[in-house]
Amino acid sequence: MKDPVTLCELFLYAVTEYNKPNALLHKRDGNWVSMSHAEVLESVQSIAHGLWTLGLGKGDKVLLLSENRPEWCLCDYGILTAGGVTVPVYPTLHGREAAYIAKNSEASIAIVSTTEQAEKLLASQADLGQVRDLVVMDAPAGDVQGCIAFLDFLRRGKEDMAADPGRFLENASGVKPDDLASIVYTSGTTGRPKGVMLTHGNFTENAKAGVRRLPVAADDLALSFLPLSHVFERLAEFCLFLSGCAVAYSEGIERLVDNMGEIHPTIVAAVPRLFEKAYGRLLDQAAQSSGPKKALIHWSVSVCKQWAEAELEKGGAGLLLRMKHACADRIVPKALRKRMGGNIRFFLSGGAPLARDLGLFFYGASLPVLEGYGLTESSPVIALNGFDRPKYGSIGAPLDGVEVRIAEDGELLARGPNIMKGYYRNPEATAEVLTEDGWLLTGDIAHQDAEGYLYITDRKKEILVTAGGKNVAPQPIENALKMNKYVSQAILIGDGLPYIGALVHPNWENVLAYAESKGVTERDPGNLMTHPQVLHLFENVLERINRNLSRFEQIKRCRLIEREFTQEDGELTPTLKFKRRVILERYRGVIEEMYAAKDRSGRSV
Repeated sequence: MKDPVTLCELFLYAVTEYNKPNALLHKRDGNWVSMSHAEVLESVQSIAHGLWTLGLGKGDKVLLLSENRPEWCLCDYGILTAGGVTVPVYPTLHGREAAYIAKNSEASIAIVSTTEQAEKLLASQADLGQVRDLVVMDAPAGDVQGCIAFLDFLRRGKEDMAADPGRFLENASGVKPDDLASIVYTSGTTGRPKGVMLTHGNFTENAKAGVRRLPVAADDLALSFLPLSHVFERLAEFCLFLSGCAVAYSEGIERLVDNMGEIHPTIVAAVPRLFEKAYGRLLDQAAQSSGPKKALIHWSVSVCKQWAEAELEKGGAGLLLRMKHACADRIVPKALRKRMGGNIRFFLSGGAPLARDLGLFFYGASLPVLEGYGLTESSPVIALNGFDRPKYGSIGAPLDGVEVRIAEDGELLARGPNIMKGYYRNPEATAEVLTEDGWLLTGDIAHQDAEGYLYITDRKKEILVTAGGKNVAPQPIENALKMNKYVSQAILIGDGLPYIGALVHPNWENVLAYAESKGVTERDPGNLMTHPQVLHLFENVLERINRNLSRFEQIKRCRLIEREFTQEDGELTPTLKFKRRVILERYRGVIEEMYAAKDRSGRSV
């Protein structure tokens, strides 16, 4: 087959070229079961024909609302090969938000995972726009009020396929690179989400460039747990499918470690929070260990970072450091690799910045994390670190075919075959981020080194400008705070204010251990937030952070927040980015009190 230029051709290439018995895997009744490429092809054909029986026409939109599972992938390819447009929706969204996307995208059909998801949509039926059919994956065959059971939907498709067996291939072959493949709604950190229009060519060219950068092979096994509704995980799976790599669907984040131990994946796409938590557990283990064991853990972690830095940035580690690393590897890295299944070749990381220290440690532990960068509007990958020589602290070099340049104000601009057509039904918003000659304004401040690696320093719109006119990039400082074992989350504030402040959600497990070591008997986090010993602890945390900051960047005050910021409470996007406006509004009173405080003791917390 010729080089694929559409997702339909990518799909047909993979199922015919590899024809493996284990294309997709998932857990059923406590056991892992697999689908072959032949079964995948048959299911996708049935779904495409099923959609045609519902009246799907070329370019019609289909809402896809489901957790990660094989049916998500099958329905996506079924929609695409039928000539439709996939509109993915996060399963965690409220009904009114999902209904807004259905109406705005003008979807005519919705496919959802469970009856609960169907009820969520049906509760907002008046706002669903022109959705006329609702298919439910887990509904039993037979009558389902207001819905179509997936088994009945597939039966219809198979009957239609038997009546017209040549239609599928003819239709899939007729899809063009410029045809719309998907409308992916941004997570809406500011205002209403916008529908990003991505074509078959956008996704396919980005997937092919990704495969050229990554050492993915047909005998690899990837574990999927990030939401397929997000373009990062979806593009990763296009890359994996194109490479013949088998994909297993995790039972969810709470079962991720167990699933790793069961299937022993070689590739996992993740967000930095996963690595932060794994690293934090190591620090917790050290804190709770005896003196000698604690020292060994810290030594092992430190040697891993030193070795990685020498190998990647200083021309190679010397003999003594190599010997130290061989010993250190038996202490922390060996156990960490086992915990993650024992076969990991590399992780992919995206969605948020990866702290340089974290990258170095995982590389030194033989668990390399390859950080990439992009936006929904770029399908999504603009730049990616390669396996041969990643530069931690950078987002890697631009993918083949992607041009980048740095504007006078430091903003990163990108142009290439992966850049969106625009925002659906929103030409005004499109004109704000796409220039007439095709450059996408990313909104990120960046610089590029002599070897072409890119470094993101902050979001252009999120840079804090203090009342004194000083510009402060919050993300690097927030990342530094999160590396402290007593900090779980931290968000900087200070825009238009006299100095920089922070809201900090502590790592309560470590704070409680510290308090106990100081003879504090109080165990309630709500009371500990104001306890003098805890306040003194966080004064020291701020002091250590501020040592490495310019005077105008230093955090003068912070307030401790008892509960963590969550997606469920509307404070985080599905990829765990802060919704800053929501958080600042929700904690307005705390912030106003912090800046109004006249503490004669000089305390910063």
